[in-house]
Amino acid sequence: MKNKNIVIFASCLKHACYLNSIVDECWGKLNTCYMLCEDTLLKNPSSHPQSFQVGHNVENPKSYFSQTLNINLPFKPDWLILSRERWFPEEQIIPEFKQKWGTKVALVEPNSAFINSVNQFLESESKNRFVKNIDVFFDHSEFTKTQRKLLGFKGNSVVVGNPKYDSNLDVNKQDLDTLKTHYNIDPNKKQVIFYTLINKFRYKLFDEFKKFKEQHPEYQYFIKPYPGEPFLKWKNEYFPKFLIEGVTPILEESHIWGMYNICDIHIGTVSSVMYPSFLLNKEVHDFSLQIGYNNNLESNEDILNNSGGDEEDINLWKRVFNINDEEFKQMTSKKNILPMLKNNKKFWELLSNLTHHHKDVLKLFDEFNDRQASKRIVKYIKNN
Repeated sequence: MKNKNIVIFASCLKHACYLNSIVDECWGKLNTCYMLCEDTLLKNPSSHPQSFQVGHNVENPKSYFSQTLNINLPFKPDWLILSRERWFPEEQIIPEFKQKWGTKVALVEPNSAFINSVNQFLESESKNRFVKNIDVFFDHSEFTKTQRKLLGFKGNSVVVGNPKYDSNLDVNKQDLDTLKTHYNIDPNKKQVIFYTLINKFRYKLFDEFKKFKEQHPEYQYFIKPYPGEPFLKWKNEYFPKFLIEGVTPILEESHIWGMYNICDIHIGTVSSVMYPSFLLNKEVHDFSLQIGYNNNLESNEDILNNSGGDEEDINLWKRVFNINDEEFKQMTSKKNILPMLKNNKKFWELLSNLTHHHKDVLKLFDEFNDRQASKRIVKYIKNN
């Protein structure tokens, strides 16, 4: 049987972290070429080739030029693996590979779909526009797969676990010591890490952070922003210092792996970024219910009134789907949305007692929790 030719691409460090363990797993088993961005901010390979780490394991490479990647591939690619499909540059890379070489495309889902809502429905419908070009979506758990299907997602989903955490959490002592020096870690204090939001609940969550900090002034505090968050519309909240006094931002995406390990207490709203908090058995505080995250998930009012976060911009969604106001109202009516929310109850029940439901929460994040997702992905690629 001919050995498969695999190309693995990521346009920022966040997405590279979903794929680096797959590169490692492919390396001794398949012909592999990778192009992974090393920058926290998203980069285009055509204009910023210096931001990418590129390599392959082919002994006698040929030359297949990719215009969108701006490199010569060492083979005709059988599979392209990435973790982003709807935005530039991936939205141009995928069609090139499909049309030029008939390449199959695999997408590693970057987010865990725990809570269904109007916003998640719109995201799902947006993803459905690209399904025809994606041969397989690698999902994290049966629960997240079911949640996506309830939203009407039409992709071919296969549950493999989350490869982001196969190896990235293994931080050596030297790197941990470097981070402790960089962040002035006090060995006599507990370290706390906050996880931000960029939706309408952002400042309600910040208020909860402030309350916790006031109740525990003896701790040392850090905050993990979304990649790029401190450098875009919220820049003034991070520079010259973070808006919550005494909280240090973790601005380098690569630092999060060590800080997951270093910080004793992890606080936010349970979502994809907090999986390591449970995996490492940290003390977790979830403020979803306190900030009202579970209320009015079926309502489109915030979007119609443009009173929510960035993802609640009605003009954005009207452009995405090429519809008018009335069509949008019909599309997002409570009658259509409510049946999609029936599984949310399970999630809220688990959040009510995180300590008691620790194993159940872990299974929502990853069906297997064995840090072997990349092995299952490579097995699938070899067989298809």
